[in-house]
Amino acid sequence: MDAQIQEEFIQISAILPKRIRELFFNLPPSLLNSLIELRLRANGPMLLVSPARSFYLTVGGKPTYMRSEHLFCTSQHELQDIVTHACGYSVHSHQEDLKNGCLTVAGGHRIGLCGTAVTENGKIIGIREISALNIRIAKEIPNAARETLLLGFQSGLQNLLLVGAPMSGKTTVLRALATELANGYIGTPVKCTVIDERSELFPATRFESGRGNTLDILSGYSKAEGISLAVRALSPDIIFCDEIGSSEDVGAIAEGVRCGVKFVATAHADSIETLYARQSLKPLFADKIFDTVLVLGTKEQVGKVTGIVKAGEQDVEICGGSADSGLLHLDGRAFVRAGA
Repeated sequence: MDAQIQEEFIQISAILPKRIRELFFNLPPSLLNSLIELRLRANGPMLLVSPARSFYLTVGGKPTYMRSEHLFCTSQHELQDIVTHACGYSVHSHQEDLKNGCLTVAGGHRIGLCGTAVTENGKIIGIREISALNIRIAKEIPNAARETLLLGFQSGLQNLLLVGAPMSGKTTVLRALATELANGYIGTPVKCTVIDERSELFPATRFESGRGNTLDILSGYSKAEGISLAVRALSPDIIFCDEIGSSEDVGAIAEGVRCGVKFVATAHADSIETLYARQSLKPLFADKIFDTVLVLGTKEQVGKVTGIVKAGEQDVEICGGSADSGLLHLDGRAFVRAGA
């Protein structure tokens, strides 16, 4: 195994069948290290995704951008084998994760599952006949939070919401923000609590060093339960939550803010307009919970801020990649600029 191959791919390789693992490690380390996602299909070609471009592998292990009959394909048995490895050979103990279609493995890497739902009394209780796996590789990006820190915390702590489409770096930036603030970015260490619902923000096998002693991790708690516990018992200055969306999340954050705690959270949306269209999040804007909303880009702009909305402004211009889309009030009323 090449010493230049980054730790995250070494962790991913641990759950891959030998036939796939050996194929990967014949690739140049630079190419391997650029990967952000592996898309595997039962009896179909495997797609390797990097920020610049996606590609297949031939049966001989050569990268190619063209579909052909000579591509390396994964079997349904191999997909099931990956799931079994990812569950630590205890699939039964991961039924809740499987039911929700997502597994988190050592290192914070996330596996999305496709298959046939098993239902009981109209509710999904499991999944069978795995047909596809999407393995998202958790990347540690140097200085991931630098831009967000400058835009969000130059004047002290505030309530900040990071939004972006899938694969926009929200989790990576959130992790870096928590670490930087706990280590004294604003001039003094800040008491930070992270609600790590799926144990992917600060998994036990990574990100242990550099966390400081003012960063508390509540791993495996739901966001609502974790926020309540943190406010009661940990006296945090600021709480971090990834991927908020349910009414329970929104209610817990609003209550935490009323208790005097600041929040940094992430949410799925590719623009301010689509963010506001999410019904469950509307109370956060009606109550002006967040002082600033930052939109993150994708592909070559992963982790970069492409739009900013500040609370309290009469008309808020969406800047960066969305600069020409118009003006927006935080209450959701959109205004289109003349000529736009």
